[in-house]
Amino acid sequence: METEGEICGHVFLCLVERMPEPYDDNNPVGYVTNFFVMPSQQNKGAGSALLEALKQHSRSAGLEGLIVWPSERSIPLYRRSGFQPPEELLELPLDT
Repeated sequence: METEGEICGHVFLCLVERMPEPYDDNNPVGYVTNFFVMPSQQNKGAGSALLEALKQHSRSAGLEGLIVWPSERSIPLYRRSGFQPPEELLELPLDT
């Protein structure tokens, strides 16, 4: 994302391919990561605009949905953009 010719934010979309299934579409899921907006552009709509562009791109690419592991600070931004907690999620933390 640019403002006045300067890069002010970015986001990375990683496609997560799914195993073939005989009964459903097997469109990939988009994993949203490395989302950043310069402090000078925060709380001015830049983050929302960047997420909107990401959603439009993802829809046109036929993705099944988007997932993100948000920071505590970014949760309100993602929620305003339509992201919701999953109904089903299992996690196994691996101690290293």
